[in-house]
Amino acid sequence: MLDLTISIVSFNTKDLLRKCLKSIFSKIEGVSFEIFVIDNNSQDDSVQMVKKEFPQVNLIANKTNNFYTKANNQSLAKAKGKYFLILNSDTYFLENCLKKMVDYLENNPKVGAIEGLQVYPTGKPVITGTSDPTPLLSFYCLSWFGKTIANKKKVNSYKYSRKDRKETWEAEVICHAFMMARTDLLKKIGGYDENLLLYFTENDLCKRIRNEGYKLVHFGEAKVGHNVNASTQKVSRKEINKIYLQDLLKYYFKWGKKLSGLLLFLDLKIEYWILEHLKRDFR
Repeated sequence: MLDLTISIVSFNTKDLLRKCLKSIFSKIEGVSFEIFVIDNNSQDDSVQMVKKEFPQVNLIANKTNNFYTKANNQSLAKAKGKYFLILNSDTYFLENCLKKMVDYLENNPKVGAIEGLQVYPTGKPVITGTSDPTPLLSFYCLSWFGKTIANKKKVNSYKYSRKDRKETWEAEVICHAFMMARTDLLKKIGGYDENLLLYFTENDLCKRIRNEGYKLVHFGEAKVGHNVNASTQKVSRKEINKIYLQDLLKYYFKWGKKLSGLLLFLDLKIEYWILEHLKRDFR
């Protein structure tokens, strides 16, 4: 068995994907691995680039956009690694950190998945790792009106604002832009819920991992660079808002927050409609 399967979903990020793949092959040591690139019908010659420059990569070229969940499930079904790394195409390795992550999971059998430290190109840490969201917390964090009346103490607690992202600590939700999990565990829970497309996907996945009795950990000793939101910037804000609202509603309905989830959905839908007409974005 291989130590690691790396799953990278790609959508119109050819240059960033090239940088990501180059960084993996230049930095990884001490780990046996395979890489899957799942391309969601990119129109920027990403598929041709991978075929030509990285023939050792397992390429899945979808004819339609399968979004983040179904695309990662495609590679999960074929994974031969003991561990499964979910990695955004707009990340890049700064050091050989994958061996550290594999070793941590080997030495901590009660931990189901870990996230590493992500940093912006400036070197500033990306704030990842939260507690479980609720409709109220989402209202405080997402709604323009909610932000004006937010209970800052609750928001800071939700975001683990006092935590040092360079350290290691337990979290309820970790970020799947750079997440390593046990492959057998992911397969046991059925991978991602494909009813969700892009958002609340990690929240749902993490909740189901924890329901199996495993812990989730922010592992600050492993670091990657991240050009945040490179793929979603290729899509119109109107379309992103539509997907976001659909995923939000599906998530809260799934986990028993139907009324409060619906109220949040309606509030954000009204705000997004106003923003679209004003050509502004408060988020």
